[in-house]
Amino acid sequence: MAAEGLKYHYDVTGAEIILRDIRIYNSGALLAGTAMASGPVATAENCGAAIVADSDVLSNIIGVLNEDVTAANALSVVATGVDFYAKLIINPFAVYLGKYSEHADDDSANTSASSTGKVLTATMVTDHERGWAYITDTGSSTGGFGNLFQIGASSTTASITAATSYDDNMLANTTSDTFIVMPAPYSADVAGGSVDLSEATGQISMQLAGYNSTAGAGSGLILENYIKSSIRPMEPLVCSRHSGYNYKGEDPKFYGDIIFTEHLLCAGGQVNNRVIT
Repeated sequence: MAAEGLKYHYDVTGAEIILRDIRIYNSGALLAGTAMASGPVATAENCGAAIVADSDVLSNIIGVLNEDVTAANALSVVATGVDFYAKLIINPFAVYLGKYSEHADDDSANTSASSTGKVLTATMVTDHERGWAYITDTGSSTGGFGNLFQIGASSTTASITAATSYDDNMLANTTSDTFIVMPAPYSADVAGGSVDLSEATGQISMQLAGYNSTAGAGSGLILENYIKSSIRPMEPLVCSRHSGYNYKGEDPKFYGDIIFTEHLLCAGGQVNNRVIT
């Protein structure tokens, strides 16, 4: 099954979807929901075409692919004038709903067990307060799978702790657990933005990658985080409602609203100054 890609959610200016047929270049098939960018101008095949965005840079974004494209219909050849086109959403202020990857490549490994489940320890980056931590399913019947909490404190680059007023109903976690960290809305670790897209096989530039041992360097900004399951409609994550519980029974999925802060149509292709001062 294909990864769940980025989906247009809204435009911060109130604009409707703007679709354009754009030249594309890729050596393989492309899936709807893939972030596309302007490539290096010194590379002949990339010049004047949209290519798959670099997941941990997200610069020069043109838009998000709005249709699946076969490999045969993606491989333009500039020398012979063979151009293939695909429909892209090109709104410079579009907000896309992305699913947080729980792929092993995007998880962090818990390195110290907690009997209360209130602390997770790993090689992390700083400034996670008001972000969210969720222990993913590793296939083990033990451990803290399903624990979810809003982060109330982070200890330099070593550990994160649940917000203390909402941390009482979680399972003990173990060193076999892996977890994802979802960044707080409107926060940024680097100039221009804070979140990467996943680089895991099958979901490159399609799903959100939570924080791990490397700071999110992509020029994308999270505006809101959401929880959804088979018994729960999608709703924004709120500390007083969702933090400090175990959700193993419903195995929820998590989503975030992402806006690309270095869109080609509004940033001129140059890295922006930091969006959060």
